[in-house]
Amino acid sequence: MKNTAFIAVFLFCACKYQQPSSCNTKYTIDIRSINASMAYTTLYHVNDDSISVEFINEVEGGRDSILLKRPLIQAERTSLCNYLSTFDIDTLKTDYINQRVDDGDQKRITLQIGNKNKTVNISNFYQKEMIGLYDVINNVINDDRYKIKYRK
Repeated sequence: MKNTAFIAVFLFCACKYQQPSSCNTKYTIDIRSINASMAYTTLYHVNDDSISVEFINEVEGGRDSILLKRPLIQAERTSLCNYLSTFDIDTLKTDYINQRVDDGDQKRITLQIGNKNKTVNISNFYQKEMIGLYDVINNVINDDRYKIKYRK
């Protein structure tokens, strides 16, 4: 009798459990990590289907190359989508620039999340709201050679 009651309670709870709904936020992220002194840019492009990392050679006659290009697996899509659905781009300013430094870390981030668009320029500035975005993308990249570089 005790086992029957336990099984009944277990089945009742199991039937009430619902899988979390899948994330349906559409997004496109472009991050240009500009290295002006070395004359190249690394372009990170992520959308709800794929990820790519491209080396753009800005030397005349230089060759561009695709470093990474692949579709996202479901777990990566879910991770990115869940993060981006909580990422409020309306709170971001357009520019975060340290005027005291002429060269160094330069990033231009273009975000399209749902029906919102934002372009953010970061120049030698620690912008803490972007760290989570960089981390979630770096987890998907999973190759130290191609990860987004930033200093905390």
